[in-house]
Amino acid sequence: MKHILLSNDDGINAKGLSVLEEALSTIPDVRTTTVAPLDQQSASSHSLTIHDPVRIAEHGPNRYSVSGTPTDCVLIATQHILKEDPPDIVISGINHGANMGEDVTYSGTVAAALEGAILGFPSFALSNNNWAPKHWETCSAFIRTKFLPIMNQSQPKGTLLNINIPDLPLNEIKGLRSTRLGSRIYEDAISEQHDPRGKPYIWIAGSGPTWDNAPDTDATLNIDGFIVMTPLCVDMTCLKSVETMKEFDFTGPLTER
Repeated sequence: MKHILLSNDDGINAKGLSVLEEALSTIPDVRTTTVAPLDQQSASSHSLTIHDPVRIAEHGPNRYSVSGTPTDCVLIATQHILKEDPPDIVISGINHGANMGEDVTYSGTVAAALEGAILGFPSFALSNNNWAPKHWETCSAFIRTKFLPIMNQSQPKGTLLNINIPDLPLNEIKGLRSTRLGSRIYEDAISEQHDPRGKPYIWIAGSGPTWDNAPDTDATLNIDGFIVMTPLCVDMTCLKSVETMKEFDFTGPLTER
């Protein structure tokens, strides 16, 4: 029986997490343990809590919250809560909102899966592309009918699979595609406002992501109605640049001339 560790960045009471738990409960030979943040941790990226204590609370059988980040959750789950009963797989989600293109670098959802990959577990990040999803039944159907063979597919060490599901009725989903990351266009990301005393402050927000329309990218295909899967690597080395930078290599001590 596969033991799956579930986490997210929307918090222990998030609807997407409960949809994930319920869908996985219908798959034979699967059991889950949930370790999720106590509260909302969106855009926390791959941060660790190192300046404050982290507290664990139980929320029923095999369900725990952590007063920290998604990365804290996976680390504490694997190294403490489940130390004697380690998971086979780490799944983060289902996030409320897409995690595509450059946004994967900010995402707490992706970060939880990234931590799983760093620790050596097959890891997955799942997202619904709507901040206020209306069609959770589509996410549930995908997990119940299509996700098991994907979950069982061997992935290279140090990778995670990032999956984004359109918030569409089942009959409007066009299919599934494996693809690369797209590129986000940032508009109005910084808003200068004033408090009641007239003092200025900055609010980091934005009008919602728009995307470069390059074909066959996660954003383009997802907007077109496809579920999209993008493998991501823990190793962020740009191998092409390593080769071009070799002209600056040298051997010997540093000298003024």
